[in-house]
Amino acid sequence: MKMNPDSIKELRNRTGLGLSDCKKALEECNGDIRRAIDRLCAIGLAKADKRFDRVTSDGLIAMHLAENRGVLIELNCETDFVARNEKFIELISNLASIAYQERCTSVDELKNAKYGGIGTVQEAIINGISVLSEKLELSKLCYLEAQNGIVAGYVHGNVCGLGKTGALVALQSSGDKSKLQEAGRQIAMQVVAMKPEALSIDDLDQAKLNNERFIIEKQVKSLNKPEEVTKKIVDGRMAKYYEEVVLLEQKFIRDDKMKISDFIKVSESSVNSTVKLFDYKLLILGSRD
Repeated sequence: MKMNPDSIKELRNRTGLGLSDCKKALEECNGDIRRAIDRLCAIGLAKADKRFDRVTSDGLIAMHLAENRGVLIELNCETDFVARNEKFIELISNLASIAYQERCTSVDELKNAKYGGIGTVQEAIINGISVLSEKLELSKLCYLEAQNGIVAGYVHGNVCGLGKTGALVALQSSGDKSKLQEAGRQIAMQVVAMKPEALSIDDLDQAKLNNERFIIEKQVKSLNKPEEVTKKIVDGRMAKYYEEVVLLEQKFIRDDKMKISDFIKVSESSVNSTVKLFDYKLLILGSRD
C-alpha cells in the first residue's frame, strides 16, 4: 500500500519520530494515523522498559508563568547532550504549559493530562524516549497561585524559562502589578541564590530548630561566660542561623544593608499598597527535596 506523503508528514509532526519509522507504522496500520500513533507508542514503551534502570542525572527545569499563577517542572534525562536537544526542550516547554493550563499540582496529575494528539503526557514522555534514545523522567512539579496578588519567578540560566534551578514567589497585594512582578522576580532570584529552608522563623522545622539551639548553647557554655553574656551570644548566633535559612531574615543579595523583610517594606511605597510574601517554591535539578 502506497502511503500518502501528507499522512507521513502529519504522523512525524505528531510523534517526532523519523521518516522511516512513521512510514513503516502507517504501512502496518493501513494508513490509519490513530492506530499508527498507538503502535509507535507501544514501540516507545518497549524501548523505555529497556532503559528503566538507567540513571537520569541531567535534565532541565521549566517555568510557565502568568500574572497570578505559575508552575515549575523538572524533566530528567541521562546526559547534558540530550538536555540541550531541541526535541527535549520542546517537550519540557510543552509539559510546563500543560501543567499551567490544567493547574496540575502533582507529577501524577500532569502525567495523566492530555498531550496534543498522541494521548497523555506520560505517553508523550515515552515517545520522547524513543525519539531521543535516553531514559526520560518527569520527577518534580511545583504549582503556586495567588488569589489577591501576583506570582513571580526566576530560572537560573534562563533561556525561554529553562535552567537548572528555579523559584516561584507569591505576593499578596493590590498594588501596581508590573512593579510587584519586578519585586517578586528579585525575591525569586534571592531564593535561587540563597536556597532558604523556610519562609519565616515560625515555619522552621521545630525539631531541627531545637537541635540547632542545643548545639549552640553547648558550644557557648564551654566559654564559661556569665549567664547574661551567654544568653546574648546564643541569641546572636541564632540570629545568624536565621539569616542563613529563613527567607524573610536573609540579607538581600542586591543590598546587604537590608533583609528581605525590609525590601518588601520598601517595595510597598513603589507599588502603593501593602505587600505580603506568603509563599515560595524552590526547585533544584537533581535534589531529593
